[in-house]
Amino acid sequence: MNSIDNYIKFSLSIKDKNVVFFDYEYQLIKSRQAKVYRAKVKVTCNRCPQCGFDHLSHNGHYKSRVLYPAANASEPVYLELHKERLVCKDCGASVMATTELVNKYCHISKATRQKMFMQLQDDCTQCSVARDNSVSPRTVCRCLDHYDDLFRRNYSYLPEHLAMDEFRGVGGKFHFICINGTGDHTIQQILPDCFKQTIIDYFNQFHINTRMLVKTVTLDLNSYYQDIVRIVFPNAKIVVDRFHISAMMTRAFNQSRVQLMKTYNKQTKEYRTLKFAWKLYLKHFDDLDVKQLYYDRHLRQQLTQQERVQLGLNVDEKLANTYNAMQGIMLCLKNHDKAGLVHYLEHNDQLTPQMKATLKTFKKNLGIILNASESKYSNGPIEGINRMIKQIQRTAFGFRNYHHLVSRIKLQQMRTKPNKKNRIGSCLTSNSV
Repeated sequence: MNSIDNYIKFSLSIKDKNVVFFDYEYQLIKSRQAKVYRAKVKVTCNRCPQCGFDHLSHNGHYKSRVLYPAANASEPVYLELHKERLVCKDCGASVMATTELVNKYCHISKATRQKMFMQLQDDCTQCSVARDNSVSPRTVCRCLDHYDDLFRRNYSYLPEHLAMDEFRGVGGKFHFICINGTGDHTIQQILPDCFKQTIIDYFNQFHINTRMLVKTVTLDLNSYYQDIVRIVFPNAKIVVDRFHISAMMTRAFNQSRVQLMKTYNKQTKEYRTLKFAWKLYLKHFDDLDVKQLYYDRHLRQQLTQQERVQLGLNVDEKLANTYNAMQGIMLCLKNHDKAGLVHYLEHNDQLTPQMKATLKTFKKNLGIILNASESKYSNGPIEGINRMIKQIQRTAFGFRNYHHLVSRIKLQQMRTKPNKKNRIGSCLTSNSV
């Protein structure tokens, strides 16, 4: 029994019985001190794979140097494999030993590729992954090209609940993104642009029976997204994201408040009342504190949060009506009150022009607004994925390759999906870079 072989295999987590280690040393490779482990790789076959006879004779060794993961990135680890070669005396065919540590014609071990695969799921740059694994950044890019092929498109299935949006990506262009609206919120597809025809062409690749199974599609008030849903999903109900409805109303109220504030002198009490504590106007009225007093240094008095808001609303009647309409609609959305929502949309005479324009948009899209009031689905998951995408691009200082960006997005999302991670990890060990 070779004790050196057992010790090295144990330290490197190698279980291939065809590999037998016999020596190790330090070498200077690419101007860096590296650990080199030497091993012989034996041929397992007894007959020629070409002619089937057993007249095989030894024909030397083929020496290859394979990069292996290292515990210390400053000291790379290499396996110097001496692969046995045999030649057939009958047909002249040659046979060379193989090992499961590395793919054929490759000098990067499967373990190193697996380590890069795991690191690419974290929030780090490709250069740092290359540096930790003693490879070039271009090698990491080739790995990303390979991983993109693992996310195969399934054109026979669509989730019942979809969520659509766009994000700014390569070259400042907008990319279309679609995810599963329920469950694990898996990314369904990311397209290189968000043109109407591009999106329609993608969904038309699915059979009409598959597209008819989609029940709801959650989106913002983008008009051509609604046209796309009506074209490709005949049975789907369009649901506007409730966050976008609230955001449009708070934006309209803020514009009204600022416009009214600028009509007063900066030294007046009305200006200070509307200028400061603006965040309190955007909170739900029921969430405002009615008991705890605090000293407002701008108004020089003690008052509660509700009293502070009420002072600002007392400045102008239209602003107060606008605030009440905003709070009422948000409460109706929260309580799924369709009748109350219709009431606020119909009675909008004593409101500011900004809020009137917003409610006019809501009345124009009344059907999908009412769907939002009764549906439990929202664009919250897809907004979270968009936030993750922004962080990926910020860490990488931007991407020039669209496919690399898509691969990093899908790899990073896999961190919360262990079943899918294991399934793709097994695919990696059976394919070459």
